[in-house]
Parts: sequence; C-alpha cells; structure tokens
Amino acid sequence: MAKKLLGLRLCEHDSNISYFDGSKIFYFKSERFYNEKYHAYDNLWEWKNDIKKIFNINYEDIDEIAIVIDPWRNKLPINNEEFYPAIKYEYLPVSNKVYRINHHLAHALSCWPLYNERPKYEIIIDGFGDINNSWTVIKNNKILKRGYQNKNGSLGLSMCEAAQWLNIKCNPYSAAGKLMGLQSYGKIVQQFRETLNYDMHSINALFDTNNFNKFLNNDLLAALQPLDWIRTVHDKVSDILINFFEEVTNKNYDAEISYSGGVAQNVIWNTALKNKFKNLIIPPHCNDEGLSLGALEYLRIKNNLPKFELDNFPYIQSDESPENNPSKETIIETAEHLKNNKIVAWYQSNGEIGPRALGNRSLLLNPLIKNGKNIINKIKKRETYRPFGASILKEHVKEYFDTNIDNRHMLYIGKTTKKDLKCITHVDGTCRFQSVDKSNQIYYGLIKEFYEITGCPLLLNTSFNVNGKPIMSKINNAKDFFNNSEIDILVVGNKIYKK
Repeated sequence: MAKKLLGLRLCEHDSNISYFDGSKIFYFKSERFYNEKYHAYDNLWEWKNDIKKIFNINYEDIDEIAIVIDPWRNKLPINNEEFYPAIKYEYLPVSNKVYRINHHLAHALSCWPLYNERPKYEIIIDGFGDINNSWTVIKNNKILKRGYQNKNGSLGLSMCEAAQWLNIKCNPYSAAGKLMGLQSYGKIVQQFRETLNYDMHSINALFDTNNFNKFLNNDLLAALQPLDWIRTVHDKVSDILINFFEEVTNKNYDAEISYSGGVAQNVIWNTALKNKFKNLIIPPHCNDEGLSLGALEYLRIKNNLPKFELDNFPYIQSDESPENNPSKETIIETAEHLKNNKIVAWYQSNGEIGPRALGNRSLLLNPLIKNGKNIINKIKKRETYRPFGASILKEHVKEYFDTNIDNRHMLYIGKTTKKDLKCITHVDGTCRFQSVDKSNQIYYGLIKEFYEITGCPLLLNTSFNVNGKPIMSKINNAKDFFNNSEIDILVVGNKIYKK
C-alpha cells in the first residue's frame, strides 16, 4: 500500500500543509481558508481538523509527517533529543513517525517542482531560519556555508528594519516588499555607493544609517534624503549578492542554482542575479509558503519514492474552485469589457501558490488607461507608491520589455519599451511582468482575445484581494468584495457578474 505523507509548516506566520495520498499532492495555505493574512496556528493540534475538512483525511491514517517549526513559538525544546518526544507524545499520535526538518533545508527542497535532479548549488537567504541562520549554501546535497544573524547580519531583517526607519506602517512581514517599491523613488548617490565596502558576511553594517550621516557630514541633510539612502543601499545589494553567488560557485555562471527564502521575492535583485547566472531557479513559493512542499520532498527522498507528479503547477491551492471553466463566448465578452476599460475580477480554477497572482485570482485592467494605477489602488486600498505587474503573451515579451528572461512566475523585472503603458510602469521605468504561455490555457486565451481586439498583448494584473488580506480563495468572499467595491465585472468560471 502506498504511503500517505504529510508536510507541515507550523511557525510564526504563513502556516501551510502539503499532503501526498500515495498518488497525488494536495496543498493548503491556512491564511486563505481563514481569510487572515499571515495566519499561523496558535497551537499544534488545530491543523488536524483542517486536513479533515480540506483533504478528507484523518491524521491517524498518515504514515509519516515532516514538520518545519520554530520551537520558541510553542516553547518546545530546541535540541532534537528532547524535541521528538515532546512533539510525538503531546501533539501527535505515537504511531506516527515524525521528522523535524531544518527550515533552510525545507526551502531548498521545496524547489523540486522546477527541476528533475537537485541542482549542484542551493542558496537560501531570508530573515532567519532555525535558531539564527540567516543564509545557507548547499553544494552537492551537503551544507557548504552558513551565515548567522548575530555574526553576519540578516538581509531579510535589515530590509524590515529599514522599512521601520522610513516609517512604513504595515505588518512586519510585508515591510520588505513595500520598501522594494518605495526605494525606487530615491536616487542613487554614486559617491556614497562607492564607500559601501560590505558583503554578505557584514550585511548588517550596510544598512547602518550612520554611514549616510557621515558621508554627508550633515545630520539634517541626511534626514531629508532617506529615499536616496535606501535607494543607494538597495542598489548596492545587487552587487553584494552577485559577488556572493560568484564566491560560492567559483564564478560558474552556467551552474544550475536554486535560490529560495524570503529575500528571493525581491524582483530587482533576482533580475541582477538572473542576468549573470542563466540557470538560476526561483520557485513562485520562494517564501515560507513552500516549506511544507520541502518537508514532503524530504519524506519522498527518505522513502526512495519516485519523483512526485504535480499537475497544473503552480495552480495547486486547495481552495474553492468554480464548477466550470469559461467558454469561448465568456472569454470574448470579458475581453470586450477590458477593452471598454472595465475593472475585471478574474476567478478561475485553483488558486496559485506563492504571494503573486498568476492569472487565476487576479484583478485585471486595460494597461493603456493612463490613470489605471490610481483606479486599482483605490479599490485595493494600496499605497500609491507601489507598482503593479502585467501579464503578457510570452511570444510578445521582447516587443514590450528589454529582457529575454522567461518570467512565467513574475519573479523578475524588465524595462518597458512602450511609452503608453504608464499604469504598469514603475517610477524607475521597470515592470514586474508575467510571461503567459498555453500552459494556462484559460488565462492565455483571455489575453490573446484582448490582443486580437486591441492590438495590445498584455493586461495589468494584480492580486484579487484588498490590502492586508489574503488572495481570494472562496467564491462568496469574491462576490462580497465585488459587491462592495468599484469592480465592474466579476468572472467566476463561466459566470459573468455585472453591476
């Protein structure tokens, strides 16, 4: 009988569960079920009820469990000799075999949907993993190097602290992403940049605001130019990351490298790395959303099972899906609404894994509308400085952006080359775009139809949610948002709702 395996990520935020029933994989992120951004289970038994609701499985039926957990959250022992008895006898049935997986190892293993064999190099950079690890380099399946928060500093935490210093008010887990958008409004102070002689082994010192004060020799002037400071520091990080990757790979630019952890969400730094390392692999779930998939992969390797099959990746959320796909007529009508500058909420099939909307849970708009950014910001209640992404037919990417990067998961940016796309073009001239091919036939078909009637092969695409809330995962929630907002059209499967 095939083994039933469960991967659990039960930490301070972004709890998620992956389940293998012996033939298929199922994925569940708790925040979408509870409609609570960054949801985490308050204790270690709540998830048992959810797997029954979501996967129709009892925890007693599971053969093995791999768990990624921050011990301090539940006051569990840090060392494994004490941890295993505590987790088994207090929270899980004795009959289950439970394995605790290192946070960074789970990140590395979570990349498996994107390769056949593990890459030679696996690099993980985040706020921190187990205990105080801030980055880890794995070579040929063995740990090569580690960075520690209390020694080297943490790039992820440094960005969050910089956001606080700039008075960006938000959930701490959102701070780095918002800062990425805001920093583009500053200018690079080249002479100051040249003084920043830091690397991944001293990253905490890079973000020391006193450096800018000393450079200007004027505290008041420094206080008046905080965006110039962060823009310069942020730009310098691209060099530091490239040098770091060169260091650990011996400048092997053709090496296959997987890159994960929260820092890998930064599309600016990702693009700089991708332009150097052509075989760089970054999963759409590079943040902690992917940890349960990594835990599951650990169990697969341990049990010497064949590689998991994962149909329709990255659209694997176990959320509420429409009964029917949109017909050709529905796609044509939706494209006409978009042509007529209507705001369309698009809810199709399963939701995408990761923090970015990839065409199944999206708010869409004609990108040629000059004030389109303001319209969507008002609906989503977002800060005006944050950029919007776009979805473009893959075959037209080179016509609109200065890059050849395959960007199907919206992890990179490109300079826009068309002047009439102001609502998707950030202040620095870039756009975080998604290259869409026929692997998502429904979404590809919609953009294709829009292109045929307008001559424009792309759409403004942002996540179907309001600021501070998760992406929609329930049809009734989608309808409520639609009814209580300025969204013009809601398309759920083959059903079009209008006002």
